[in-house]
Amino acid sequence: MARLLPLLVGVSMLGASLSPSLAASPSAAATELTIFGDMPVVLSAARLIQPLDDAPGAVTVIDRQMIEASGARDLAELLKYAPGFQLGRFKGATPLTTYHGLSDDQSRRMLVRVDGRSAYSPYFGSAIEWAKLSVDIDDIERIEVFRGSNSAAYGSNAFLGIVDIVTRPAADTPRFRTRITEGANGLQDQMVSVRQRLGDATARLTLGQNRSDGTDPNHDSYRNQRIDGRIDWPLSPDDTLEIHLGFVDTRADEGAAEDITDPERSTDSYTGFAQARWRRQLASGDELKLTYFHQEERYTDPGFRLPSLSSYLINVAGFSPAAVNAFFVSNGIPADAYVDGSINNRALRDDIELEHQTLLGERARLVWGGGIRNDRVRSERVFSRDDDIHIRQRRLFANLEYRLPPMWTFNAGAMIEDTSETGPRVSPRLAVNLHLNKQLTTRAAVSRGYRNTSPFERQADVRYAEARSGYVLAQTLQPSGDLRPEKVTAHEIGLRFQSTDGFSSIDLRVFNEEIDQLLERKTTTSNLSPPPPLNSEGDSPLYINGASATINGAELSGVYRWGTDAWIGGHYTYTDIDSNVIEAQISAPREAFFLFAATQLPWQWQLSGGWGYMGMMSWYDDDDWIHGYHHASARIAKRWRTGNATAELAVGMDRIAGAVSDYRPEISRPPEGYVTLRLTY
Repeated sequence: MARLLPLLVGVSMLGASLSPSLAASPSAAATELTIFGDMPVVLSAARLIQPLDDAPGAVTVIDRQMIEASGARDLAELLKYAPGFQLGRFKGATPLTTYHGLSDDQSRRMLVRVDGRSAYSPYFGSAIEWAKLSVDIDDIERIEVFRGSNSAAYGSNAFLGIVDIVTRPAADTPRFRTRITEGANGLQDQMVSVRQRLGDATARLTLGQNRSDGTDPNHDSYRNQRIDGRIDWPLSPDDTLEIHLGFVDTRADEGAAEDITDPERSTDSYTGFAQARWRRQLASGDELKLTYFHQEERYTDPGFRLPSLSSYLINVAGFSPAAVNAFFVSNGIPADAYVDGSINNRALRDDIELEHQTLLGERARLVWGGGIRNDRVRSERVFSRDDDIHIRQRRLFANLEYRLPPMWTFNAGAMIEDTSETGPRVSPRLAVNLHLNKQLTTRAAVSRGYRNTSPFERQADVRYAEARSGYVLAQTLQPSGDLRPEKVTAHEIGLRFQSTDGFSSIDLRVFNEEIDQLLERKTTTSNLSPPPPLNSEGDSPLYINGASATINGAELSGVYRWGTDAWIGGHYTYTDIDSNVIEAQISAPREAFFLFAATQLPWQWQLSGGWGYMGMMSWYDDDDWIHGYHHASARIAKRWRTGNATAELAVGMDRIAGAVSDYRPEISRPPEGYVTLRLTY
C-alpha cells in the first residue's frame, strides 16, 4: 500500500494541472457526467441517487452509447470496460467473470442485478449465469459496476462487487427495432422488439436468439432463445407500476467423443421470471418502493449411460474380469448392471422487498427497508435426495447520507441477514468523501461483508451408482456440513477528478481486502460406507473454511469525451494476492490494462475500438496457467435515415491481435469477424 501512495499524489497533481485546459475546451453547456456517459448520478452504490463524487466507493458507469459502440454480443463482454475484472470463456455458452480473482468456473463472489432482481444463482454451481439473463443488450439504459464489497447495501452475494443493470423505460424505446448479426465461427444473432401503448400503460416486448459454434476444440456449440417484456403503468400522479417478464431457453452441446463418462450430448436449460415493482412518491419528496419477483430455473442433462458396467470396469478402470465378477457377486450387483448419469435440476425463488427513501432535513437522507426470500432447490443427482431443499432469508438494511457542505459527505450503512442455514450476520460500512474543490474529491471507506455458503457448497452429494442395486461406485463431491460464511474486511482510499464541463474524469482506487474463512476444496475420506470403489483410496472431495487471502492493489481509470458519441479512455489495474492456497494466490493477473476509444466521423460514420492486456493467471488451478495475452477489437458503423426509419450497418472484428486462451491453455478463441444490421422505426 505504501508503494501506491506516490501514485495517489501524482494523480492529484495531474487532476489539478488538467483543470484549466479542460475547462476551456469546447463543449455544450456544462453538465455533470458520469465516467462513461451523460447520467449525472449513480443509483446502486448505497441505494440512493447520488453524484459519483458522493458515492461511498468506486463506480464505473457504462452507458447506452458505450454499449452500442462496443459491438458486444453478450453482457459479460462489457465488463472489460471496468478495471479489476477477469473474463474467460469456460464453454461456448458459458462466459466467466470475476472481480479480483478467487474464482474457478463458479463465479461466487459478485452480484448481478437486473432492474432490482438478483441474478445470483448458486444452487448447482456457477453463481452468475450470464446466458440465463433475458434482457437484450439494446434494451439496457446503463450498467453500474460498484468495484468493491457492497454487502452493506445488497447483502451476502455482493461480497466483492456488484453489477447493476438498468433497462430503458418502455416509452423510451422505438416502436419497432430489429437487429441481425452474422459472423465467423457460426455466429448468428437475431432480435426483434416492439413497443405499444395499452391505455395509460406502455409495453415493450423483445425476442432474441444467439447461436455460435463455441470454442475450439470443444464440442460446445449453443443456441440461446429469449423473451423479455416490460410494462410501465402510471396508476396515478404519485403511483407507478413496473412489470417485468422474461424467459430464456438454452440448448448447448457438451462433452467429448472419446470420453465414456462425458460423451458428446446436448443439454437444455431454461429460466423464467415475473417481477412487479410498485413506486409511490410521497408528499415530502420521499419514495416507497415494493418489489416482488418469482423465478424458476430448470436444467436437463442426459449425462452418460454405461450399458455394460462390467466392460467399463475391465477396459477403462483396469479391473480384472475375476475381480469384477467377485465384486458383483459380493455386493449383489446383477451381471447386466448399468449406470445412468443423467441430471435434472430445478430451483424456485420468491423474493419480496420494501424500500423507503426519506429526507431528514436539509443535510441528511435515509434509505431503509427489508425483504424476505425463499428458495427451493431439487436435484437427485447433485444432492442424492428426491425432495426440496428450502433456504429462507430475512434481511434489514439502511444507509444514511449526511452532508456538511461544501466539503464533507458521510455514508453509514449496514445490512442484517438471517438465513435458515447460517444464522444472522451484520455487514456494516462507513465512508467519508472530502470535496477539495468542485473538481477534486477524495474518499475513504471501510466495510465488512459476509458471503453465505450455497446449498451446493454445503450439501452437494454427487454419487454415481449401479441403477438396479443402488450400489455407489463413485462420489465426486460429498456433503461439507456446517460451513461458516466467508468474511471480507475491506479498506479503500480514492481520488476522483471531474472537469468543470463534465467531459473528463479520472478515478483512482487503492484497496486492501482481507478475506477469512475462504472456501477451499479438500479431498478426504468419503462419508459413505463402504467407500466408493472407483474413488482413489475411497476418498472424495468436500469444501472447508481452510483458506484466507489478502488482496492489495490499485485501479486507475479515466475518460475524456468531446461529444455524445466520441471519447477516449482506459484503465490500469495492479493486483497482489497473498494466500495460504496457491490456487487463490494466482487467480488474478498482477497487471492488466484496457484502452478504448470512439469517434464520430463525417456523414454519420462511427469508428470505435479497444486494446488491452491481461497478465498471467489461472482460474483456480495451479496446473493450468494462462499466459499473458493481448486482446484488441475494432468496429466501424454507418447510419442513415429513410423517412421515419433509421438504419445502421456495422462491421467489426474481435481478437484482432490473434487467438486468445482466456480460461485454459488448450481452449482457443480465434479472431472473429461479424456484420450487424440494425433497423429502427
